[in-house]
Amino acid sequence: MSNLYSTQTKGKQLNLSMDELLTFYGILIASGYSSVPRRHMYWSVDNDVHNESISGAMRRNRFDDIMASVHVVDNSKITDDPFFKVRPIFSELNHSYKIMPFHEWLSVDESMIPYYGRHGCKQFIKGKPIRFGYKVWSLASSSGYMYHMEPYCGSHTLLPETGLGQGPSVIIGLAEQAQVPQGCKFVHDNLFTTLSLMDEMTKRGYGSSGTMRQNRLFDVSFTPRNAFMKLPRGTSEVLCQGEKLLVRWKDNNIVTVATNMEEKYTETSVKRWNRHRRAFDNVQQPKCISRYNEHMGGVDLHDLQVSRYHIAIRSKKWWWPIFAWSINSALVNGHLFNRDVIGGTIDLLTFSRIVSQSLLQRFGTKPLSHGRRSLLSATVENQARYDKASHWLNTMHRFQRCRHCEKRTTYAYNIED
Repeated sequence: MSNLYSTQTKGKQLNLSMDELLTFYGILIASGYSSVPRRHMYWSVDNDVHNESISGAMRRNRFDDIMASVHVVDNSKITDDPFFKVRPIFSELNHSYKIMPFHEWLSVDESMIPYYGRHGCKQFIKGKPIRFGYKVWSLASSSGYMYHMEPYCGSHTLLPETGLGQGPSVIIGLAEQAQVPQGCKFVHDNLFTTLSLMDEMTKRGYGSSGTMRQNRLFDVSFTPRNAFMKLPRGTSEVLCQGEKLLVRWKDNNIVTVATNMEEKYTETSVKRWNRHRRAFDNVQQPKCISRYNEHMGGVDLHDLQVSRYHIAIRSKKWWWPIFAWSINSALVNGHLFNRDVIGGTIDLLTFSRIVSQSLLQRFGTKPLSHGRRSLLSATVENQARYDKASHWLNTMHRFQRCRHCEKRTTYAYNIED
Protein backbone atom coordinates (compact mmCIF):
# COMPACT_ATOMS: atom_id res chain seq x y z
CA MET A 1 0.00 0.00 0.00
CA SER A 2 2.92 2.35 0.60
CA ASN A 3 4.22 1.69 -2.91
CA LEU A 4 0.73 2.27 -4.30
CA TYR A 5 0.31 5.53 -2.35
CA SER A 6 3.67 6.84 -3.60
CA THR A 7 2.65 6.13 -7.19
CA GLN A 8 -0.82 7.67 -6.80
CA THR A 9 0.14 10.89 -5.04
CA LYS A 10 3.78 11.55 -5.86
CA GLY A 11 4.04 9.98 -9.30
CA LYS A 12 7.21 8.04 -8.47
CA GLN A 13 8.08 4.50 -7.50
CA LEU A 14 8.96 3.96 -3.86
CA ASN A 15 10.01 0.32 -4.34
CA LEU A 16 9.63 -0.41 -0.64
CA SER A 17 10.61 -3.94 0.34
CA MET A 18 9.60 -5.90 3.44
CA ASP A 19 13.16 -5.72 4.78
CA GLU A 20 13.10 -1.93 4.54
CA LEU A 21 9.69 -1.75 6.22
CA LEU A 22 10.91 -3.87 9.15
CA THR A 23 14.01 -1.68 9.41
CA PHE A 24 11.70 1.34 9.44
CA TYR A 25 9.80 -0.20 12.36
CA GLY A 26 13.06 -0.84 14.17
CA ILE A 27 14.05 2.84 13.89
CA LEU A 28 10.64 3.92 15.22
CA ILE A 29 10.95 1.60 18.22
CA ALA A 30 14.50 2.83 18.90
CA SER A 31 13.24 6.41 19.03
CA GLY A 32 11.10 5.47 22.02
CA TYR A 33 14.02 4.80 24.35
CA SER A 34 16.70 6.92 22.62
CA SER A 35 15.12 10.21 21.60
CA VAL A 36 16.68 13.35 20.08
CA PRO A 37 15.09 16.77 19.39
CA ARG A 38 15.04 16.19 15.61
CA ARG A 39 14.99 12.84 13.90
CA HIS A 40 17.74 13.80 11.43
CA MET A 41 20.17 13.89 14.34
CA TYR A 42 20.19 10.09 14.37
CA TRP A 43 22.23 10.24 11.18
CA SER A 44 24.53 13.05 12.31
CA VAL A 45 28.25 12.26 12.54
CA ASP A 46 28.56 14.36 15.70
CA ASN A 47 29.61 12.20 18.61
CA ASP A 48 27.04 13.57 21.05
CA VAL A 49 23.95 12.56 19.01
CA HIS A 50 25.21 9.95 16.52
CA ASN A 51 23.35 6.62 16.58
CA GLU A 52 25.39 3.93 14.90
CA SER A 53 22.65 1.27 14.88
CA ILE A 54 20.19 3.56 13.07
CA SER A 55 22.59 5.27 10.65
CA GLY A 56 24.16 1.91 9.86
CA ALA A 57 20.83 0.31 8.92
CA MET A 58 19.21 2.87 6.59
CA ARG A 59 20.11 6.14 4.91
CA ARG A 60 18.42 9.28 6.18
CA ASN A 61 16.88 10.25 2.83
CA ARG A 62 15.49 6.76 2.39
CA PHE A 63 13.86 6.95 5.82
CA ASP A 64 12.30 10.30 4.86
CA ASP A 65 10.91 8.79 1.65
CA ILE A 66 9.31 5.90 3.56
CA MET A 67 8.02 8.25 6.25
CA ALA A 68 6.30 10.39 3.61
CA SER A 69 4.66 7.44 1.84
CA VAL A 70 3.92 4.79 4.47
CA HIS A 71 0.28 3.69 4.16
CA VAL A 72 -1.92 0.72 5.03
CA VAL A 73 -4.94 1.21 2.73
CA ASP A 74 -5.79 2.04 -0.87
CA ASN A 75 -7.03 5.65 -0.94
CA SER A 76 -9.04 5.00 -4.10
CA LYS A 77 -11.36 2.70 -2.09
CA ILE A 78 -12.22 5.16 0.66
CA THR A 79 -15.42 4.63 2.67
CA ASP A 80 -17.42 6.73 5.13
CA ASP A 81 -15.55 5.15 8.06
CA PRO A 82 -13.73 8.01 9.86
CA PHE A 83 -10.90 5.60 10.72
CA PHE A 84 -10.67 4.18 7.21
CA LYS A 85 -6.92 4.83 6.96
CA VAL A 86 -6.09 2.81 10.09
CA ARG A 87 -8.88 0.23 10.16
CA PRO A 88 -6.61 -2.61 8.91
CA ILE A 89 -4.26 -1.96 11.85
CA PHE A 90 -7.00 -2.58 14.41
CA SER A 91 -8.30 -5.61 12.54
CA GLU A 92 -4.87 -7.23 12.28
CA LEU A 93 -3.87 -6.54 15.88
CA ASN A 94 -7.21 -7.74 17.28
CA HIS A 95 -6.71 -10.99 15.39
CA SER A 96 -3.08 -11.50 16.45
CA TYR A 97 -3.69 -10.61 20.12
CA LYS A 98 -5.84 -13.73 20.54
CA ILE A 99 -2.69 -15.84 20.68
CA MET A 100 -2.74 -15.31 24.46
CA PRO A 101 -5.32 -17.49 26.29
CA PHE A 102 -8.03 -15.45 27.98
CA HIS A 103 -7.47 -14.69 31.65
CA GLU A 104 -10.26 -15.28 34.13
CA TRP A 105 -10.50 -11.58 35.06
CA LEU A 106 -10.96 -9.03 32.28
CA SER A 107 -11.03 -5.25 32.52
CA VAL A 108 -13.05 -2.95 30.23
CA ASP A 109 -12.22 0.73 29.98
CA GLU A 110 -11.41 3.51 27.55
CA SER A 111 -7.91 4.25 26.26
CA MET A 112 -6.85 7.67 25.01
CA ILE A 113 -4.39 8.15 22.15
CA PRO A 114 -2.93 11.68 22.46
CA TYR A 115 -3.78 13.97 19.54
CA TYR A 116 -4.03 17.76 19.52
CA GLY A 117 -4.81 18.46 15.86
CA ARG A 118 -8.16 18.65 14.12
CA HIS A 119 -10.31 15.60 13.50
CA GLY A 120 -14.00 14.87 13.82
CA CYS A 121 -13.39 11.95 16.20
CA LYS A 122 -11.06 13.75 18.58
CA GLN A 123 -12.43 13.62 22.12
CA PHE A 124 -12.05 15.76 25.23
CA ILE A 125 -12.42 13.94 28.56
CA LYS A 126 -12.11 16.12 31.62
CA GLY A 127 -10.05 14.72 34.46
CA LYS A 128 -8.17 12.15 32.35
CA PRO A 129 -4.34 12.09 32.24
CA ILE A 130 -4.70 12.44 28.45
CA ARG A 131 -7.56 14.87 27.90
CA PHE A 132 -7.37 15.33 24.11
CA GLY A 133 -7.13 12.51 21.62
CA TYR A 134 -8.80 9.50 20.08
CA LYS A 135 -10.87 7.28 22.38
CA VAL A 136 -10.54 3.52 22.07
CA TRP A 137 -12.81 1.00 23.81
CA SER A 138 -10.44 -1.61 25.21
CA LEU A 139 -10.66 -5.10 26.66
CA ALA A 140 -7.60 -6.20 28.65
CA SER A 141 -6.58 -8.67 31.32
CA SER A 142 -5.96 -7.50 34.86
CA SER A 143 -2.21 -7.77 34.15
CA GLY A 144 -2.44 -5.30 31.23
CA TYR A 145 -2.54 -7.60 28.19
CA MET A 146 -4.79 -6.09 25.50
CA TYR A 147 -7.21 -8.56 23.88
CA HIS A 148 -9.44 -6.33 21.79
CA MET A 149 -9.77 -2.64 20.96
CA GLU A 150 -12.29 -0.65 18.99
CA PRO A 151 -11.88 3.07 18.21
CA TYR A 152 -14.84 5.25 19.10
CA CYS A 153 -16.22 7.19 16.13
CA GLY A 154 -19.84 7.92 17.03
CA SER A 155 -22.42 6.11 14.95
CA HIS A 156 -19.65 4.51 12.86
CA THR A 157 -18.24 2.60 15.84
CA LEU A 158 -18.12 -1.07 14.84
CA LEU A 159 -19.90 -2.43 17.91
CA PRO A 160 -23.40 -3.96 17.95
CA GLU A 161 -26.28 -1.95 19.40
CA THR A 162 -28.05 -3.87 22.17
CA GLY A 163 -30.65 -1.28 23.18
CA LEU A 164 -29.34 -1.28 26.76
CA GLY A 165 -27.34 1.95 26.43
CA GLN A 166 -23.85 2.83 25.35
CA GLY A 167 -22.01 1.31 28.33
CA PRO A 168 -23.63 -2.15 28.21
CA SER A 169 -23.39 -2.18 24.41
CA VAL A 170 -19.62 -1.62 24.61
CA ILE A 171 -19.05 -4.47 27.06
CA ILE A 172 -21.31 -6.94 25.26
CA GLY A 173 -19.91 -5.89 21.88
CA LEU A 174 -16.31 -6.38 22.98
CA ALA A 175 -17.19 -9.78 24.48
CA GLU A 176 -18.83 -10.86 21.21
CA GLN A 177 -16.13 -9.59 18.86
CA ALA A 178 -13.30 -10.94 21.00
CA GLN A 179 -15.14 -14.27 21.37
CA VAL A 180 -14.61 -14.34 25.11
CA PRO A 181 -15.42 -17.82 26.49
CA GLN A 182 -18.11 -18.26 29.13
CA GLY A 183 -16.98 -18.13 32.71
CA CYS A 184 -14.76 -15.07 32.33
CA LYS A 185 -15.33 -12.23 34.79
CA PHE A 186 -15.60 -8.63 33.65
CA VAL A 187 -14.81 -5.61 35.82
CA HIS A 188 -15.70 -2.09 34.71
CA ASP A 189 -16.28 1.40 36.11
CA ASN A 190 -19.51 3.37 36.54
CA LEU A 191 -19.52 4.51 32.90
CA PHE A 192 -20.62 1.01 31.85
CA THR A 193 -22.46 -0.50 34.82
CA THR A 194 -26.24 -0.76 34.84
CA LEU A 195 -28.65 -3.24 36.41
CA SER A 196 -29.77 -4.37 32.95
CA LEU A 197 -26.16 -5.15 32.07
CA MET A 198 -25.92 -7.48 35.06
CA ASP A 199 -28.99 -9.40 33.90
CA GLU A 200 -27.70 -9.69 30.34
CA MET A 201 -24.22 -10.84 31.42
CA THR A 202 -25.80 -13.47 33.66
CA LYS A 203 -27.79 -14.82 30.69
CA ARG A 204 -24.62 -15.02 28.59
CA GLY A 205 -22.66 -16.87 31.27
CA TYR A 206 -20.28 -14.05 32.18
CA GLY A 207 -19.41 -12.64 35.56
CA SER A 208 -19.74 -8.88 35.91
CA SER A 209 -18.78 -6.40 38.61
CA GLY A 210 -18.63 -2.63 38.53
CA THR A 211 -19.22 0.59 40.39
CA MET A 212 -22.56 2.31 39.83
CA ARG A 213 -23.68 5.91 39.55
CA GLN A 214 -26.33 7.22 41.91
CA ASN A 215 -28.68 8.23 39.09
CA ARG A 216 -28.86 4.62 37.85
CA LEU A 217 -30.24 3.26 41.13
CA PHE A 218 -33.85 3.92 40.23
CA ASP A 219 -35.94 1.76 42.57
CA VAL A 220 -33.21 0.53 44.91
CA SER A 221 -34.20 1.17 48.52
CA PHE A 222 -30.88 2.36 49.89
CA THR A 223 -30.58 4.87 52.73
CA PRO A 224 -30.66 8.45 51.37
CA ARG A 225 -27.20 9.61 50.38
CA ASN A 226 -27.03 12.58 52.79
CA ALA A 227 -27.97 10.40 55.77
CA PHE A 228 -25.52 7.64 54.75
CA MET A 229 -22.64 10.13 54.54
CA LYS A 230 -23.04 10.87 58.26
CA LEU A 231 -22.48 7.25 59.25
CA PRO A 232 -18.99 6.11 60.40
CA ARG A 233 -16.40 4.85 57.95
CA GLY A 234 -16.78 1.14 57.16
CA THR A 235 -20.60 1.13 57.28
CA SER A 236 -22.18 -0.91 54.50
CA GLU A 237 -25.61 -1.75 53.08
CA VAL A 238 -26.45 -4.88 51.13
CA LEU A 239 -29.41 -5.62 48.85
CA CYS A 240 -30.11 -8.69 46.73
CA GLN A 241 -32.11 -8.55 43.49
CA GLY A 242 -32.31 -11.98 41.90
CA GLU A 243 -28.73 -13.01 41.14
CA LYS A 244 -27.44 -9.46 41.60
CA LEU A 245 -25.78 -8.23 44.77
CA LEU A 246 -25.81 -4.47 45.40
CA VAL A 247 -23.42 -3.16 48.03
CA ARG A 248 -23.03 0.39 49.30
CA TRP A 249 -19.98 1.16 51.45
CA LYS A 250 -18.89 4.28 53.31
CA ASP A 251 -15.19 5.15 52.87
CA ASN A 252 -13.93 8.68 52.34
CA ASN A 253 -16.89 8.81 49.97
CA ILE A 254 -19.79 6.51 49.18
CA VAL A 255 -18.98 3.57 46.88
CA THR A 256 -21.74 1.48 45.26
CA VAL A 257 -20.89 -1.79 43.55
CA ALA A 258 -23.13 -4.20 41.64
CA THR A 259 -22.03 -7.76 40.95
CA ASN A 260 -23.45 -11.11 39.84
CA MET A 261 -20.46 -13.13 41.09
CA GLU A 262 -21.16 -13.18 44.85
CA GLU A 263 -23.44 -15.87 46.27
CA LYS A 264 -23.30 -14.32 49.73
CA TYR A 265 -22.03 -11.13 51.24
CA THR A 266 -18.61 -11.32 52.92
CA GLU A 267 -16.20 -8.75 54.32
CA THR A 268 -12.47 -8.30 54.73
CA SER A 269 -10.37 -5.98 56.85
CA VAL A 270 -8.40 -3.05 55.39
CA LYS A 271 -6.35 -0.24 56.90
CA ARG A 272 -7.40 3.39 56.67
CA TRP A 273 -5.60 6.43 58.05
CA ASN A 274 -7.33 8.23 60.93
CA ARG A 275 -6.26 11.86 60.83
CA HIS A 276 -7.63 12.57 64.30
CA ARG A 277 -5.73 9.74 66.01
CA ARG A 278 -2.84 10.02 63.52
CA ALA A 279 -2.77 6.26 63.20
CA PHE A 280 -4.21 3.48 61.03
CA ASP A 281 -7.62 1.98 61.79
CA ASN A 282 -8.86 -1.45 60.75
CA VAL A 283 -12.02 -0.97 58.70
CA GLN A 284 -14.36 -3.67 57.36
CA GLN A 285 -14.59 -3.64 53.55
CA PRO A 286 -16.98 -5.72 51.38
CA LYS A 287 -15.18 -8.55 49.61
CA CYS A 288 -16.69 -7.60 46.24
CA ILE A 289 -15.11 -4.12 46.47
CA SER A 290 -11.77 -5.65 47.42
CA ARG A 291 -11.88 -7.90 44.34
CA TYR A 292 -12.93 -4.98 42.15
CA ASN A 293 -9.91 -2.95 43.31
CA GLU A 294 -7.62 -5.92 42.73
CA HIS A 295 -8.63 -6.67 39.15
CA MET A 296 -9.77 -3.30 37.78
CA GLY A 297 -7.19 -1.19 35.99
CA GLY A 298 -5.81 -3.58 33.36
CA VAL A 299 -6.45 -1.08 30.55
CA ASP A 300 -4.81 1.73 32.55
CA LEU A 301 -1.83 -0.51 33.20
CA HIS A 302 -1.50 -1.19 29.47
CA ASP A 303 -1.67 2.55 28.72
CA LEU A 304 1.03 3.19 31.33
CA GLN A 305 3.38 0.70 29.70
CA VAL A 306 2.67 2.15 26.24
CA SER A 307 3.50 5.68 27.39
CA ARG A 308 6.85 4.76 28.95
CA TYR A 309 8.82 4.25 25.73
CA HIS A 310 6.42 5.67 23.14
CA ILE A 311 7.68 6.44 19.64
CA ALA A 312 9.22 9.92 19.61
CA ILE A 313 9.27 10.45 15.83
CA ARG A 314 6.28 12.59 14.89
CA SER A 315 4.32 13.42 11.75
CA LYS A 316 1.64 15.92 10.77
CA LYS A 317 -0.70 13.22 9.48
CA TRP A 318 -3.81 12.79 11.65
CA TRP A 319 -3.51 9.01 11.74
CA TRP A 320 0.18 8.90 12.72
CA PRO A 321 -0.49 8.91 16.52
CA ILE A 322 -2.71 5.84 16.06
CA PHE A 323 -0.07 4.14 13.91
CA ALA A 324 2.68 4.82 16.47
CA TRP A 325 0.44 3.85 19.40
CA SER A 326 -0.40 0.52 17.79
CA ILE A 327 3.30 -0.37 17.46
CA ASN A 328 3.87 0.44 21.13
CA SER A 329 0.77 -1.54 22.11
CA ALA A 330 2.04 -4.57 20.19
CA LEU A 331 5.39 -4.23 21.98
CA VAL A 332 3.72 -4.22 25.39
CA ASN A 333 1.64 -7.28 24.52
CA GLY A 334 4.74 -9.03 23.19
CA HIS A 335 6.55 -8.33 26.44
CA LEU A 336 3.65 -9.67 28.54
CA PHE A 337 3.41 -12.78 26.34
CA ASN A 338 7.15 -13.35 26.76
CA ARG A 339 6.81 -12.95 30.53
CA ASP A 340 3.60 -14.89 31.22
CA VAL A 341 3.72 -17.67 28.61
CA ILE A 342 7.38 -18.18 27.70
CA GLY A 343 8.65 -17.34 31.19
CA GLY A 344 10.99 -14.47 30.32
CA THR A 345 12.33 -12.21 33.05
CA ILE A 346 13.47 -9.13 31.11
CA ASP A 347 11.80 -5.75 31.59
CA LEU A 348 9.97 -3.73 28.93
CA LEU A 349 12.96 -1.50 28.14
CA THR A 350 15.27 -4.43 27.49
CA PHE A 351 12.57 -6.16 25.45
CA SER A 352 12.09 -3.05 23.29
CA ARG A 353 15.83 -2.75 22.72
CA ILE A 354 16.11 -6.40 21.74
CA VAL A 355 13.25 -6.09 19.22
CA SER A 356 14.61 -2.86 17.74
CA GLN A 357 18.20 -4.05 17.41
CA SER A 358 17.10 -7.40 16.00
CA LEU A 359 15.15 -5.65 13.25
CA LEU A 360 17.96 -3.20 12.48
CA GLN A 361 20.75 -5.78 12.40
CA ARG A 362 18.85 -8.48 10.55
CA PHE A 363 17.02 -6.43 7.93
CA GLY A 364 19.04 -3.20 7.74
CA THR A 365 21.44 -2.40 4.89
CA LYS A 366 24.68 -0.64 5.81
CA PRO A 367 25.29 2.49 3.68
CA LEU A 368 28.39 2.50 1.48
CA SER A 369 29.48 5.91 2.77
CA HIS A 370 28.44 8.62 5.19
CA GLY A 371 26.85 11.89 4.18
CA ARG A 372 28.27 15.39 4.47
CA ARG A 373 29.92 16.54 7.66
CA SER A 374 27.64 18.67 9.82
CA LEU A 375 28.16 22.37 10.35
CA LEU A 376 28.62 21.73 14.06
CA SER A 377 31.85 19.81 13.47
CA ALA A 378 33.31 22.63 11.40
CA THR A 379 32.28 25.19 13.98
CA VAL A 380 33.90 23.23 16.81
CA GLU A 381 37.14 22.92 14.87
CA ASN A 382 37.17 26.66 14.18
CA GLN A 383 37.17 27.30 17.90
CA ALA A 384 40.85 26.32 17.87
CA ARG A 385 41.61 29.84 16.63
CA TYR A 386 40.97 31.12 20.12
CA ASP A 387 43.03 28.67 22.18
CA LYS A 388 46.06 31.06 22.22
CA ALA A 389 48.47 28.39 21.06
CA SER A 390 50.55 29.79 18.17
CA HIS A 391 47.62 30.78 15.96
CA TRP A 392 46.74 33.96 14.16
CA LEU A 393 44.30 35.43 16.64
CA ASN A 394 41.51 37.91 16.15
CA THR A 395 42.16 40.47 18.86
CA MET A 396 38.66 41.96 18.57
CA HIS A 397 40.15 45.50 18.43
CA ARG A 398 39.68 47.74 15.42
CA PHE A 399 42.71 49.97 15.64
CA GLN A 400 45.98 48.10 16.05
CA ARG A 401 49.07 48.52 13.96
CA CYS A 402 51.12 45.77 12.39
CA ARG A 403 54.68 45.83 13.70
CA HIS A 404 56.10 45.14 10.22
CA CYS A 405 53.93 47.09 7.77
CA GLU A 406 52.28 49.52 10.20
CA LYS A 407 48.88 48.94 8.62
CA ARG A 408 45.69 48.48 10.59
CA THR A 409 44.81 44.89 11.51
CA THR A 410 42.66 42.92 13.93
CA TYR A 411 44.95 39.86 13.90
CA ALA A 412 47.97 39.17 16.06
CA TYR A 413 50.43 36.28 16.42
CA ASN A 414 50.65 34.53 19.76
CA ILE A 415 54.29 33.75 20.67
CA GLU A 416 53.69 32.66 24.26
CA ASP A 417 53.96 28.98 23.36
